[in-house]
Amino acid sequence: MKSRIAKLGLAVASLAIAAACGKPYEVSTPDGFVELTDGARTYDRGADEYRASTADGVVVGIRSWDNEPTVDLALAVRALENRIRLGEGYALLSKKDASAKDGTKGVRLDFGHDEGSEPYLYTIVVFVTKDHVHLVESGGKRDLVERARPSIDWFIQNFDPD
Repeated sequence: MKSRIAKLGLAVASLAIAAACGKPYEVSTPDGFVELTDGARTYDRGADEYRASTADGVVVGIRSWDNEPTVDLALAVRALENRIRLGEGYALLSKKDASAKDGTKGVRLDFGHDEGSEPYLYTIVVFVTKDHVHLVESGGKRDLVERARPSIDWFIQNFDPD
């Protein structure tokens, strides 16, 4: 009997540890996309990360970091906007308010740039909670992103932060 109780206690402890090590958000893969496995999705080793892609290479993703040092939404958006525009040469096409599934307020930044003669779109939605900074991203060739737009918008609207 003691052995069964010990095994049950060990199982419960293992589940609690696994739950504590989970990602600080809930995510669902949108229609037309497939979740990328560990080796294919690693983009930023310092982040809790999720990535999915279409067969044509349109990618959606989430990266999350601990909100330490603590930043607010305005600071996170401005820093990211400067990095993408000034540091990486993207043009800011639009900036607007966004909401996560749970009502968390965010800001959506739509960027564009050309690679050779091919136009590309890159969207980042920034959400800041007490504990985490989340980036919900999508990108790819403009015509392919526009074709996948309903699934991308669904992905963004259904993001559920901690």
